[in-house]
Amino acid sequence: MSQSLQIILMLKKTLKAKGIKYADVANHLCVSESSVKRQFTQGDISLNRLEKICDFAGLDIADLLELVQMEGTKLEQLTIQQEKKIISNPKLMLVTVLVLNNLTFEEIYAIYNFEEAELIKILLELEKLRLIELRPENKIKPLISRTFEWQKNGPIQSYFEVHIQDDFFDCKFTSPGELRIVINGMLSRNSVASIHKKIQQLSKNFSDFAYKDQNLPLQQRFGSTLVMAIRPWELPEFAKFRREKNNKVFR
Repeated sequence: MSQSLQIILMLKKTLKAKGIKYADVANHLCVSESSVKRQFTQGDISLNRLEKICDFAGLDIADLLELVQMEGTKLEQLTIQQEKKIISNPKLMLVTVLVLNNLTFEEIYAIYNFEEAELIKILLELEKLRLIELRPENKIKPLISRTFEWQKNGPIQSYFEVHIQDDFFDCKFTSPGELRIVINGMLSRNSVASIHKKIQQLSKNFSDFAYKDQNLPLQQRFGSTLVMAIRPWELPEFAKFRREKNNKVFR
């Protein structure tokens, strides 16, 4: 991918994160919204127009170049051993989750029972793992990519799965902010594949919202967990009434 296209894609992400729509950009430039959409889609934006859009968004091209460079070097995944190290220490695990959700040093210290020196020591451990950069005055800079994910079926996923089974679903999901939907049906392989794509898109939407909301005051953000799953399954209480064992295999 060319650097110019990377810059335009980063500008698009930045505008979205700031809640700036194509229509807002179009009004600022005194052009049609369709023209702005076309230029972003085709990756064809002149330097002069790029500078005007950046100025409207409160940044300059140098900022975009730095963001592009940072995105290319951000961490995508930890190793199994690094994940094991994190879950071996509950406080390290807690701080990892907090900094990945963009809490500041002051917010963590105010909410959780840490001594200042203890919290700094934990953050330095995360810096060694390249999850963050600890800057002067204890400023925390996350170094993970927006597409960062834990190892599939790795130590941290397994850790959360235990708590999802034991705690997350120990709930009636009737309070504000809670929702549970369970649907059963007979689906073809093609329909299941379509559902998989929609689940993956919803997962991306969740990540996009988290990215968009990261600069809101902590009082306006709530730790939220979304669990999505689908698999061929029959309730054992029903299966026991079959004349013969179900040998149909989903492949």
